[in-house]
Amino acid sequence: MAYGFWGSRFPIFNFISTKTIFLIVKVRLNWLTLRNKIKARSKIIAPLIINDEKICDELDLWISKGFNKLNIGGGVKNLQGFINIDFVRHPLVEREVVANILDLSFIPSNSITQIHSNHVIEHLTELELKTQLQECKRILQPRGLLTIRCPNILGVSYGFWFTPVIEDDKEAFIKLGFPADEDFSNPEDTWAHKDLFGFLHWVYGDVGNIENQHLNFLTPSKLYLLLEENGFKVLRMTKPETVNLAVVAINNL
Repeated sequence: MAYGFWGSRFPIFNFISTKTIFLIVKVRLNWLTLRNKIKARSKIIAPLIINDEKICDELDLWISKGFNKLNIGGGVKNLQGFINIDFVRHPLVEREVVANILDLSFIPSNSITQIHSNHVIEHLTELELKTQLQECKRILQPRGLLTIRCPNILGVSYGFWFTPVIEDDKEAFIKLGFPADEDFSNPEDTWAHKDLFGFLHWVYGDVGNIENQHLNFLTPSKLYLLLEENGFKVLRMTKPETVNLAVVAINNL
């Protein structure tokens, strides 16, 4: 029987190589945490002041104009037909409500036809994500859509060693309601292939930077179960090996 260089015939090699890899990861994460703490202390960060009445007025204004789709944590994007909900204002965004994306209580129940997020839910803790999914269900109209795109820990692990797989069948997702002008199948997302730094960044984000660290490690089965447990029916999900997960789900009432 043939054995690879790190094969089980010499388990000490497996032990040493594994310990070395995890030591590198630990040192890297500690260094990132320290670096970002130093950077954070050097900045003067103004507290986020939110006027609940103003938020409701802004949202009501856009809904009254026929916009009833939300892009949670939309940043600088102007997705067609969507209102961005984000922590800070972006001058070039056409429709935006500045609010805490972790508190969607200002949005009326059954008032929205679609909620979308792209590379947002990985920044939420397990509890925050469950709470947000419950709020999404409350906000959405019966059979309203929930569309998500996020890093896939299983996919990037596969793509680190083997040929990375990016999302495909975009037209099939669009037909089900995924925003046509959203990012999808970006060839640059293959950069973590055999790149330890790229892999760590894809999994953990910018550790220690509260704006960009990953607090949730999502796999296809984990996200599927979370959606099902919180009242959604998954209509379509990308292949398990893709570096990003794209999902279209429906409010299953």
